[in-house]
Amino acid sequence: MYPIDAMIGRAALALLALTAISGPTPAFESQDRDRLWQTGACSGCDLRGIDLSGNARPHSTLFSSNPRPLDLSGADLRQAVLHQAPLGRAMLRGANLAGASLGEADLRRADLRDADLTGASLVQANLASARLDEATLTDADLRQASLDGARLSGAVLARADLEGANLARASLSGADLTDARLRRAFLSETDLHGADLRRADLAGADLSAAQGLTQKQLDDACGNAATRLPSWLTVRFCD
Repeated sequence: MYPIDAMIGRAALALLALTAISGPTPAFESQDRDRLWQTGACSGCDLRGIDLSGNARPHSTLFSSNPRPLDLSGADLRQAVLHQAPLGRAMLRGANLAGASLGEADLRRADLRDADLTGASLVQANLASARLDEATLTDADLRQASLDGARLSGAVLARADLEGANLARASLSGADLTDARLRRAFLSETDLHGADLRRADLAGADLSAAQGLTQKQLDDACGNAATRLPSWLTVRFCD
């Protein structure tokens, strides 16, 4: 029979181990939150897990009462809830939005250059004319998102899901689209100069008027009978 002290010690060690495995729970700093409410700007703030969704109360007053675009450049917004948030023209350059919920968010003309959107949900988000140059969107969910006229030069979209997304007139020059899912995506006049399309799934995608697209890029991608390409280019069928 173990002494009571030994049993307590073992239990404490087990609790510490469990805490280390689970990691810290995302939480924002209250002073940073208050600063955001008061000024509409919080560059570099710790706002992890904050709820700024479009239907949240009282957070919606932050948008309606602030005539200027929000400045959240460099902010830590990991796991933030921004569903349907009106973030048009917001300054989010260099922000950490990994795992954030941005479904149906209004991000038109937002500045997301160098932002980290790894694993973020952007389903049906409006990113028309947004600036996403050098942004990281690895594993991001961009199904049916509007990226019309968006700038994604040098962006990392590895394994991103862009099914049904509108990428018309977007710039994807030098972008990393390895293993990306572009099924039924619309890429009319999209700049694909130097884009990496290795193992990209282009089934049903419309690239008939894409710019800078080469056979070499397509040799490493796949599509199907519904994939639309310029007449001089071909793509193998996906397995």
